[in-house]
Amino acid sequence: MHFHFEKLGLLDQIDLELADLTLICGENNTGKTYATYAVYGFLRNWRGILRDLIEPEIDQLLKDASEYRIDLMLMFEGKVNDYLKRMGKTYVKGLPRAFATDGSVFAQTVCVPRSDLFVDLVSKTYQYSVQSGPGGKVLATLNKSPGSSMLEVLVADPEVLRRPFGGLTDFITDAIADIVFADHLPRVHITSAERTGVAIFRKELDMARTRMIKALHQVDSKEFKKNPFQTVFKAAMDADYAWPVEDNVEFIRQLEDIDKRTGKLAEDNPELLQVFDAIIGGSYKVVKNQLFFQAKGAAKQRFTMNEASSSIRALLDVGFYLRCKAEPGDLFILDEPELNLHPKNQRAFARLVARMVNAGIKVFITTHSDYLIKELNTLIMLNQQTAHTRAVQSQHGYADNELINPNRVRLYTTALESVKIAGAARSSKIRTLRLANIHADRGIEVETFDDTIETMNTIQSEILYGGEL
Repeated sequence: MHFHFEKLGLLDQIDLELADLTLICGENNTGKTYATYAVYGFLRNWRGILRDLIEPEIDQLLKDASEYRIDLMLMFEGKVNDYLKRMGKTYVKGLPRAFATDGSVFAQTVCVPRSDLFVDLVSKTYQYSVQSGPGGKVLATLNKSPGSSMLEVLVADPEVLRRPFGGLTDFITDAIADIVFADHLPRVHITSAERTGVAIFRKELDMARTRMIKALHQVDSKEFKKNPFQTVFKAAMDADYAWPVEDNVEFIRQLEDIDKRTGKLAEDNPELLQVFDAIIGGSYKVVKNQLFFQAKGAAKQRFTMNEASSSIRALLDVGFYLRCKAEPGDLFILDEPELNLHPKNQRAFARLVARMVNAGIKVFITTHSDYLIKELNTLIMLNQQTAHTRAVQSQHGYADNELINPNRVRLYTTALESVKIAGAARSSKIRTLRLANIHADRGIEVETFDDTIETMNTIQSEILYGGEL
């Protein structure tokens, strides 16, 4: 996936390509969060946006057709990026809600998503039965066979055409989303920078309840009398938190409920959980519907999240996502994974990230951590697999599934760039994301870290060896 944004908060213009491992670095208040939240918001809501766009088209097709059959090749071949562009235009209208901010902030924002992935619509299969009632009565069946581009809908009961909250069209748009667009747009999960506080106050942070109470206090009495349901619903949907924070809170609030689940990634790669537990020095346990951290080697020594260290709280969301929810193909967004971690564990976490990438998870990271980036550089350089690097790998205990092919990595730094605008006499400075160079033998060039470290080394050298000034 590629995203082109213009006038996105602190960023004037960016082109961002998602890789298997995508990293954004930069100084504070330079736009990293804007880019991250904007990508998350689109991937979080694309199905609803697509439904709004294509439902009128589907309704018209069904109205004109003598039978319920849709030729997906005719409708979408060569047109996926056209639809993505239209989805981007719709999405920017919802950016104020995504960021929980005033609409004027994104009044001039442009979003153009694009995908280079080819999806063979003919070979894909799909089958879904629309059922109703306790007995599971089949109302309709949607089917797409391999070797055909036709999505066929067999209506077994006309009730499905009269459903008040989405009839046959809703099920068809869901099918199209799965068949045509799902491969382009990964399922997404975010771990926000606010996660440490959320781990402590997660039970108190019932956002749906908070919004409803706030709404009841703020509704206009005349409007309420006229249409009480619509007035309260509208007010309750006005949020105080950005989507990434709100979604992160809701996930962490549900940990006791999802504790017994095992996600596809953990099922296929149980060693990932072992590596994670080694980083936190124990494991998370739910005992009698209470969440604890249990330290390694101390069977009866359990700590609540209030009692546990800040690093344990900071990684709570990550641990449950890996164990209970993660699936190959997901995009996992980590905002500052180094929070509260000792440099040793920042290095260990970089190796865990590499294992996730090699197991099929796409990872998107914003970071200020030089330790994390340098450890990723080590994994890139070891991937050369020369006699020398294999010897170093063996000496320091790096596993093969911790090594990263540099072609799978993109790192961007926030920067001021000079660009020539059409019709302008001079170049202008814009705030953007600069793609870093990545070398198989030297790793990633990150000037924002290197310059700072060089300055510190220079000052210390002057103190030690420079003599009197």
